[in-house]
Amino acid sequence: MDNDKNEEQTNPLEDILRHFKLYDQALDLKASKEFNAAADHLLKRLEQDSGEVSEQEPELSLHDTQVATSESLPTDYVSALFDQKAELFDLKLIEILKYSVPRKIHQSLQSNNLGPFKRLLDLGCGTGLAAEALQEQVSHKTGVDISKEMLKLAQDKHIYNEYHLSEINAFLYQNHAYKWDLVVAAELFPYFGALEEAFEGIRRNIEEDGIFVFSAEALLDQTEEAPDYRMSDTHRFSHTEHYLRNVLKQFGFTPVEFSQINLRKERETPVPGYFVIACYKPK
Repeated sequence: MDNDKNEEQTNPLEDILRHFKLYDQALDLKASKEFNAAADHLLKRLEQDSGEVSEQEPELSLHDTQVATSESLPTDYVSALFDQKAELFDLKLIEILKYSVPRKIHQSLQSNNLGPFKRLLDLGCGTGLAAEALQEQVSHKTGVDISKEMLKLAQDKHIYNEYHLSEINAFLYQNHAYKWDLVVAAELFPYFGALEEAFEGIRRNIEEDGIFVFSAEALLDQTEEAPDYRMSDTHRFSHTEHYLRNVLKQFGFTPVEFSQINLRKERETPVPGYFVIACYKPK
């Protein structure tokens, strides 16, 4: 029994749902029009940044835990997480965590004289924050996300011309009627360890000389023993600069901008990350 308890305590995924599902009671109060109580409860929960896992939350098997630790977070798990946090996603990300990537995308495309674009493929689009920032830079927008609740909120904003409920790699390996000249993956790669499959899929779907924009959490350990990626204490994957540059080169992407930025705040501490704009130039 003691061994089981120790395994439980060191399981890197045991608090993932707790990390994401902070707001259920606030949503219940909001639905019953108890707005002041909902606001008070939300602020208190944000300060605590913790919560109890409900009885209805999915459990990971040992196999899923191993997969998540080495490769990526399990698809069903990520879908459930984002469905739960969808309604207050924008509030937490922008107002509380000071998420800066959508604004950075808009500004960097302009400063690098890139665009306008014909078609945007927004991978892991969520509620559409990146596409909102690109309204004037692209004509046709396609949003893809694994969470139906996130997509519902994006649909309410009338941002995209097309919406696809799909796991990202599954979508990328389908046959599509056309390719995209702008592909964005903001806040996507922290849910993947190995990125080769995603990059291969993006290569299949981007036009020659098309632009790929993404962010990744930075694994700043630059020693020779450092892994290419690692699950951090926030239950997200971070990647080394060396690995990201190698994957870009492997799949025919030439960096236009590769910078280190603060992606957002986590418990009042800036989260370092990489912001990348790359051009697809097949050999």
